[in-house]
Amino acid sequence: MTISIFVTPFSVMAAGDDDYLSALKQEAKKVDSKGGSSTASAATGDAGNAVSREVFEAELKDKYAGSAVFYGKLPASSQEEIFLEYQGGATISELRKKIMDRFLHR
Repeated sequence: MTISIFVTPFSVMAAGDDDYLSALKQEAKKVDSKGGSSTASAATGDAGNAVSREVFEAELKDKYAGSAVFYGKLPASSQEEIFLEYQGGATISELRKKIMDRFLHR
């Protein structure tokens, strides 16, 4: 009797989690198909054109304000290098590390 009391709530929660996770996955697919950001779509626009540098810098400022400040203090050649790596598909963590390395002259 005691075992069934513990098993039943956990099995019901697991079923609820599955429905919840399924709903989340469906919503994520909707957002991604409508032009939401993903690794592949972050570096390209709707028509497959490269994102402009202004869009990259605005996104950096909106999502990573500290990194944007350091990026803005870099010489134009370093900014261009980082932007080109972004277009090439570098992850944001790689770019943020590179920004700090360039800022600290490493």
